[in-house]
Amino acid sequence: MRNNLFRTTFATLFACCLLSLSVSAFATEIRMEKAMPEGGKAVLTFDTDRLLTMTETPFTVELIGGTGKILADANVSLRLIMPAMSMPPNRPKALWLEDAYHGQAVFTMGGEWNAIMLIQRPGHDLVDLIFKLGQVQMK
Repeated sequence: MRNNLFRTTFATLFACCLLSLSVSAFATEIRMEKAMPEGGKAVLTFDTDRLLTMTETPFTVELIGGTGKILADANVSLRLIMPAMSMPPNRPKALWLEDAYHGQAVFTMGGEWNAIMLIQRPGHDLVDLIFKLGQVQMK
């Protein structure tokens, strides 16, 4: 009886540890989506599980039209801002490569940050989408 209780407890703890490791192993990106005014969505993904200051952080932008088609004809850039204070311009550009727009972001200070995504497509109005990035941590 006592041996069965030990085995059950051990098996439960082992399963919890495995689940915890598997979840953390896949949590390697920050992904946010916003609807676009003409339909479809913009997806902003940072290739990290937490944003750090003074670190080149790769990001990807996917633009998906209302029909589900990937939009490859846009000029895309981010304006990285701290809502609480005035900062020098921080505007990483995203360039089309294979299947999405790719760029590098650097956050110069710890605190709350937003990204304003600017999307300009031929024959369309300029679109700006605000993504609340949350807390950027000191390196």
